[in-house]
Amino acid sequence: MFIIFCECIFLFVLALCFSGVLAGSVFVHAFRENSSTCIVALFAAAFCLLVSYPGNLYSDSYGRIGLAQRLKTIVGGVLEGKPLPVSFWLTVTPSYFLAFFYYLTGNIAAFTFVQAFAFFYVTLLLLQKLCPRYRFFACLLVICNPLFFCVSIYHETGIGAVIGMEIFLLLLDADVPRMGLFDRIVVFFLLFFASFVTFGFRANALTVLPPLVAFFVLYQKELLGRILYLAALCGGILAVVLIPRALHIDTMSSVSAGFVWEMGTSIAYMSPDKQPEYLDYLDDLFGEGYTRRLSAYIGPMGKFNANICSMFELEGGAGEDISRVGLRKIFAKYVGLYAKAPSDSLRTKGFFVAQVLGIGRWPLHLWEWDYDRWGRGAEFGLSDSFQRHIFMNLYEIAVTKTFFPLRPYAVLLLAVLAVCLRLRLCHVQLRDCPEWRLIVLAVFYYAAFAIDTQSMEFRYFYPAFFLLAMSVISSVAAAADAATACAARALSARSRG
Repeated sequence: MFIIFCECIFLFVLALCFSGVLAGSVFVHAFRENSSTCIVALFAAAFCLLVSYPGNLYSDSYGRIGLAQRLKTIVGGVLEGKPLPVSFWLTVTPSYFLAFFYYLTGNIAAFTFVQAFAFFYVTLLLLQKLCPRYRFFACLLVICNPLFFCVSIYHETGIGAVIGMEIFLLLLDADVPRMGLFDRIVVFFLLFFASFVTFGFRANALTVLPPLVAFFVLYQKELLGRILYLAALCGGILAVVLIPRALHIDTMSSVSAGFVWEMGTSIAYMSPDKQPEYLDYLDDLFGEGYTRRLSAYIGPMGKFNANICSMFELEGGAGEDISRVGLRKIFAKYVGLYAKAPSDSLRTKGFFVAQVLGIGRWPLHLWEWDYDRWGRGAEFGLSDSFQRHIFMNLYEIAVTKTFFPLRPYAVLLLAVLAVCLRLRLCHVQLRDCPEWRLIVLAVFYYAAFAIDTQSMEFRYFYPAFFLLAMSVISSVAAAADAATACAARALSARSRG
């Protein structure tokens, strides 16, 4: 019944959009103007889904799909007053969307298609806003580039965070006070959705809260706009927190493992005369002998090249076991180690940060991008075809065979240089340069993984990479526009002379 109700609401709103009832709506006008963009996004999403069917799943995807398949039972238990408590250490929000499309269509491909469409649509809209004069070439670059079109069907939570942050950027300077009631409601729900998806899909994304709030205050001059934006932002975060509680889902902290990994590395590489004092440091949390096993594991694997997921194979150290201890206790131990062994902890943190930025001994890794992770694709109707092999390989080649993607420091430097070029040629103030917002959001987003390193993987960097890439594309387009205008003026002056 709920699904039928949602479909009726959608059809009703769609009918209103193409009737005269909402003729004065800013959003209806924008939707009609960008109908071609919508069609392109639909075709691109359909193509990517058909080639990669049912999309690209990775290890965490199976856990989230499993929870999605149980959500009907969980919700039924809550409604009947017989809740079924569930513990889940991954982010829960993606499972809501997976469950909706799973029960609507009987498979997960519908979720893949909607995610791909949303990714293409908001990306093309953002590029048209950033590069009005060269929007065709900018959009073509995204649609034809494996670094962008391949990830549209990737069931990785960073893609949801990208979509959410793009919506924030699109609506950042909307003229809310002069909008009608319908448009204000649309703005609120779009921002609410963006907040819910950004912080619900990727818990680490909370680090973008300070710049988002600052942007709202800076670009929304009137009180009404600020109140609406902040209310939607807070509402989305509250929904992320409260819905699992209402469903009796224990959302254990997924960031705890990063702190344990860092502490284990600090202890593993202490001097021989100092290390024995700390070989039981974590035993009171994870059981006798855990610290020694963790230290022994990290040593042979290499200080900063180990995959954090391999750490979960240790006895008593599975992701759920670590999260069940509680973030507060683990963080207290983390701070305590800094107090007792500051030099070792700071040295480890320095190397972790360097490796996260791609400055260390290795660049980032392209883990979790597999043709058929764990061989379970057949359960979901995987299309084992020549075209799918090409599709998957294109992304791997684009990431691993080029210099920039796996080196975050290089991408950041390139984005900053491109913005400086744009400021120099266009003679605009930083405040009026939209590219700097992209860079700030990217820096704050990726800073979360420097604070709590989970793994040195490209998929964790991807949302920041995407924002920085959009910044470079926009800056180059604006600089080219300014250079063309300058050359035209010079030619005109020469012809008059």
